Amino acid sequence: MLPSTALYPLVCHWLQQLGMMTHTTALGALAHLVTAALIAQDLTPTGLMRALGGEQPTAAARTRYQRVQDGLARPWLTSAKLTPGLVRAALALISGEQVGPLAGRTVLALDSVRLGGWEVFTLGVVWHGRALPVAWAVLPSPLPRGRFRPTVCALVRQVAAAWPAARPAVLVADRAFPSVDLFKTLRAVGWDWSVRLTARHYVTVGSQPQRVRDLLEGVCPGAWTGTRGCFAGPRHGLEGTVVVGQGLVVLPRHQANPGSLRARERRLGQRRQHAASKNQSRTAQYDRWVALFTSLPTVALARASYRRRYPIEGSYRDAQTGWDGRHGWELGQAAARLTAPESVDRLVGLWAVAALLQCWIGHAAVQPDAPPVVQRTVRSWSVTGRLSVWARGRFALTEPSGQLGSWLSAALTDGAARIAPGPARHPPVALPAVA
Repeated sequence: MLPSTALYPLVCHWLQQLGMMTHTTALGALAHLVTAALIAQDLTPTGLMRALGGEQPTAAARTRYQRVQDGLARPWLTSAKLTPGLVRAALALISGEQVGPLAGRTVLALDSVRLGGWEVFTLGVVWHGRALPVAWAVLPSPLPRGRFRPTVCALVRQVAAAWPAARPAVLVADRAFPSVDLFKTLRAVGWDWSVRLTARHYVTVGSQPQRVRDLLEGVCPGAWTGTRGCFAGPRHGLEGTVVVGQGLVVLPRHQANPGSLRARERRLGQRRQHAASKNQSRTAQYDRWVALFTSLPTVALARASYRRRYPIEGSYRDAQTGWDGRHGWELGQAAARLTAPESVDRLVGLWAVAALLQCWIGHAAVQPDAPPVVQRTVRSWSVTGRLSVWARGRFALTEPSGQLGSWLSAALTDGAARIAPGPARHPPVALPAVA
């Protein structure tokens, strides 16, 4: 584990390369805050306060707590300030898909998470089974009437303003997000998309407007079909492909044992019961099907891209309770105490910056050229090796023996050099296989 005195200058270097601010005092205060988040692995005020470094490490708890509050009140952690730097950093560290039908494209996942009395919409770049947040917006929950679609469209435009035209992007989103406004916004910014539809959405196929549920009648389970059509009515001009199917379940070996199968059946039973309670048996009947509206030319591309939506769920889990309910960053607990959307905005910004650094460390830990001591340490973390990039970063930062200290310094220095503005000093890091 790196002490805060060693980690702090490395974090300062990252913040400088992100272009967050030029004021020395503000840079130092935020670097201390991000350093505290990485050391404590906690986003609650108490966790940050106890890990906070600085010139007075033995200052009274009330003084340290006030420093945390002052740091979270600064405007540099808002989405508007961070998005350009986070987009540039994410694209510098992550190359597009290398193989498969999505080769050359970068996938962005759009979703929302409820944190206490707040609904946080995030747009993240999918990488190694996780999504790095690059923009977010905060609304109170329940959502104010008429704010959902404008907020989502503004979020897309905010990221698109910083997105290089030479980097093809594909946005994926779940059933809550399809709308005429969203698809028009995506077409205006030049992005492709694969967005899931509900059975009640209207599409126009063969000049005949109909609900998606009507398309399911003639589709064979296990087969996927793609039909050219329009979302909503033809007057909107939103042409694309309507992809409908019900895939066969193929479980990985580690999930095919009796215990995992019992747990899976229990979860599916709960899901079926929940779906049936919404609209008797009709919702449960159509819940097994997947209907996508996509701008991509083939069914294979649409399916491959939509599978990349699920990493954002893992990122939400990391930020809240962790993989086992005990090793997360407690973002939900910290946000639930806040009373202003601006405060939640800055707290999410702290999560985004800290997660970027931690995921980079987790990625660097499994590179083929990692030192032998790093490779041996990584093998000691898990019997199966099935650790997310975020979890590997956590274990590297909290490794108790201290034998990864020099490697951590080198890895963070290398990452800061890669995200430096201007001509790239290093080639992009190739996307590893998702664990």
